[in-house]
Amino acid sequence: MAPINPSDTPVALPQTYQTIVEQLDLMLRARYPLIYIVGAEEEPIQLVLELTAQKPTTSPRLLRSWDLVRGWDDNGADKGTVIAALNRVAKAPADQPGMFVLKDLHPVLKFPLQPANVPVVREIKNLAMELKRSRKTLILTSYALEIPPEFIEEMTVIDFPLPDADEINYLISQLVLPDRLKLSPLSREQLVKACQGLSRARIQRVLAKAIATKQHINEQDIDGVLDAKRQAIRQTGILEFCDAQESLKNVGGLEHLKQWVRMRQDSFTEEARRYGIPNPKGVLL
Repeated sequence: MAPINPSDTPVALPQTYQTIVEQLDLMLRARYPLIYIVGAEEEPIQLVLELTAQKPTTSPRLLRSWDLVRGWDDNGADKGTVIAALNRVAKAPADQPGMFVLKDLHPVLKFPLQPANVPVVREIKNLAMELKRSRKTLILTSYALEIPPEFIEEMTVIDFPLPDADEINYLISQLVLPDRLKLSPLSREQLVKACQGLSRARIQRVLAKAIATKQHINEQDIDGVLDAKRQAIRQTGILEFCDAQESLKNVGGLEHLKQWVRMRQDSFTEEARRYGIPNPKGVLL
């Protein structure tokens, strides 16, 4: 993810990343044999894996990644063959802490009874038993969760969620220079809320487009975020994004209720939450 903000000032990682790093580190020290990380984007998963590999241990923790097209990241070996990749994991020294990451095996694991896939499932099951007695861990990463029943009891799943409000604020700070943010605190909060539900890549594209268009970010860019959501929903082929054009002016009568809504509108803000003011849960008419 190329930053729009070129600053080298270190910024603390979002809590989500720190939590997953601690969770993964604990699993590795406890010698979990199989871990499955599910997430829509590879870059943040890779960052978490690298941070986990850098955690202090008695011996340096090896990190190696493999995919079907490029093979292993250190030597390009075992392209196009999952069994060969698994053999490397099996042959690696048992006393060397190691994270062996295999990407996008979900098409294989989804159909474990197909003749070409049966040996892969069997070898993963073999590894699950062997890795318990070693300091190695097999980590699968994919956007889709597919676990055959053969080793479901040995597999531990970690969900890598879409960015929450804290991470979106972090992304904005990392991607946009402060003097290009033309947002009031309330407008920034609205922008962050609008971004929730989008991937990190989509948020970056929205911010980059705004900077390229007018050299800054302002409240008008909330509409750009909604366009990105419309695109994301359309790509599912299932749902449809409908803009709500109605406002309180379209509600006939209920003047006292509308007055109350206007009075309480600030209670939905982040500032109100920090002060301990609860959101209105409903109205009894």
